[in-house]
Amino acid sequence: MDEIITIVVMVVIGAFIGGLTNSIAIKMLFRPYEAKYIGKWKVPFTPGVIPKRRDQLAKQLGELVVKHLLTRESIELKLTDPALKQQVQRKLEKEWELFLEKEHSVHQLAERFKLPVESHQVQTAIADKVVQQLDQFLQENKQLQLKNWLESAISEQDVDAAAQLLRIKAIELLNKEETQEKMESIIKQYAASKGFLGNMVLSMFSSDELAIKILRLVTEYLQSQDGVQWLNHAVSKEWEAWLDKELQIIEPFFKKADTQHLIKAMIIDNIPADDWLDHPVQVYLTPFSDQIKEKVLPVLVEQLFVKLAESVPSMLAQLGIEKMVEQQVTSFPTSRLEEIILSISRKEFKLITYLGALLGGFIGLFQAILFIVV
Repeated sequence: MDEIITIVVMVVIGAFIGGLTNSIAIKMLFRPYEAKYIGKWKVPFTPGVIPKRRDQLAKQLGELVVKHLLTRESIELKLTDPALKQQVQRKLEKEWELFLEKEHSVHQLAERFKLPVESHQVQTAIADKVVQQLDQFLQENKQLQLKNWLESAISEQDVDAAAQLLRIKAIELLNKEETQEKMESIIKQYAASKGFLGNMVLSMFSSDELAIKILRLVTEYLQSQDGVQWLNHAVSKEWEAWLDKELQIIEPFFKKADTQHLIKAMIIDNIPADDWLDHPVQVYLTPFSDQIKEKVLPVLVEQLFVKLAESVPSMLAQLGIEKMVEQQVTSFPTSRLEEIILSISRKEFKLITYLGALLGGFIGLFQAILFIVV
């Protein structure tokens, strides 16, 4: 009976010592957090293993994250994941729909993003761009004939209408009093240049009578069928000759500063920029909503992921993730590190304690058997 009690006592003591030893060893991984001193003498095994090696642990964790967890290959592989792209695209589509439900003018959006936009800036920018594009168009096509653009745009009926308008305006001009006075002045000057013969003609007919007769003859001719046909033929012939000219004929006129200034002024005066900027952006974008969702957003997402994948090496280099992790771990309080490690390995540490108790119990049993036998 005494032998059994001895065996039990030694097993219990061995298990207690084994478990306690392992428990203390686990505690010594973290405790004490700081070195302890008795006077100037440092107490051995202080601070604990992890507090003492925290800088080395931080460095190792930084290398672990960069070399094995957050690697270039893993990020690029994730960026090629179709599921991620679809998720981002769905998010953009949802944000787009929410945006269309609201009403924000260009002015409001500009103020929101701190980008002041004035109507005069818009007008000037459009005018400058139009003039620039016209100049580029002239440079690229100056060797081509005008017929390439005007022949299909202006028909024979348009030319006849222009001739008819020209005839009407000419008749109106001939019937004006100023035209008659000018004609009288021309006749007098001509008669004076001819000397005696001219004076003899003027003695027979006054200058005003000659002016009226000449203007009446021209007017009657323009009103006659023959006059109409002649003018139509002349305008048509002149138009055909103009179509054969090259576009560069316009270039000297367009290059003039006054011409470009006039074009810009006309554009600026006729662009209702204030109305455009005060209208909700959604008014302009809603008709194209389906095309934007079906064509623009997928391309935008694809290009976004391509650019991100191309930028991964430089982004990782600039972020300095290894140093970032190292600094973060180094700045952690030791108690926080202990909490993190125990939250992951608490169960395993308990098993180590129990294993120490089990081994201690076996050692106590072995010692008890040896004690009894010997």
